[in-house]
Formats: sequence, C-alpha cells, structure tokens
Amino acid sequence: MGVSMDVYNKTRGDRSLSRQAGFTLIEIMVAIVIVGIGTAMAIPSFQRMIADYEVKQTASQITRHLAFVRTRAMTSNQTLNIAITLVNGVVTILTTNNLGVALPFSNNQNIAAPRLAPITFNLGAIPSGGVVTFNSSGLRTSAPGAAGQIIQIGGTVGGTQTDQYLITVAPSGTTMVRKL
Repeated sequence: MGVSMDVYNKTRGDRSLSRQAGFTLIEIMVAIVIVGIGTAMAIPSFQRMIADYEVKQTASQITRHLAFVRTRAMTSNQTLNIAITLVNGVVTILTTNNLGVALPFSNNQNIAAPRLAPITFNLGAIPSGGVVTFNSSGLRTSAPGAAGQIIQIGGTVGGTQTDQYLITVAPSGTTMVRKL
C-alpha cells in the first residue's frame, strides 16, 4: 500500500506544479507594454544614429572623390572641376574638364542621402552646392582664393540637426574633414 501512496503523491505533486508553470495573460501583457515603451523611446535615437552615419559616410565619400580628382588633375596635366549638389535627397558629384565635358571616371556619382540638409559652400555663401577646381599642379583654384574652401554638410531628423561636418579644401589642394 505504501507504493501506491507514493505514486499518488507524485502525480498529485506534478499536477500542482503544472498549474503554477507558465505566465498569466496579465503578465504577458505587462511584458509586451514594457517592451513597447522601450522600443518607442529607442526609435528617435536610432533614427538619429542612422542620420549621423549617413552624414559621416557622405562627407567621407566627397573627401575621397576630391582627393582622387586632385590626383587625376596632376597625372593628366589638366584642370578639373568637381560640382557637388544636393537635390531631393541625392548628392550628385560630377567631374568635368575645362571644356565642360564630363569625365568617364566620374560617371556622375550619386549618393543617396535622404536625411541630409543642404550642402553649403564657403560658410553658406553658396547655399545649394558648388564647384571645386584643381589645376594641373593639384592646387585648388576655385573661390575663395587664399582661404580654404569650406563645404559644410549635415542632416536633420524631425527638424533637429544631426552631426555637422566641415570639409576644408586648402589652396594647396589638400582636404581635411572635421566634425563640428
């Protein structure tokens, strides 16, 4: 008789454990609400992080292209112009020679940058893009002359400014990027 009591007690104990295992509907709903609140709080930060990354990548791509075209101007012994514009969330970089002929290596580069604010040249003096010119010696010959030509790019998320970068093209033709 002792054996059957043990079996009965084990079975009864297992049933009481199974009633306590798992979560109630209220506990699950509370967990879902907490996760939802956390997600809602993180979305603006995530959007800002993506916009900051896009601005940094665009500044890097423009700087690399400027350095490439400067080198190309010196090796091909000609003056080259780089037009940089932002229209409808796309940065267009077009490299031409002095006759206005687009060069094959340029291929009218387009960089998708939907969160980018206007690109300004020379601290806002040229508000929607501009031109950088390198002569055959690799010197920058475009305005403003003896001072560095400054390209400012940045983004916006929900009307708030993201990171801002200044690309400075010195009269010597060298470029430098710095975060504001």
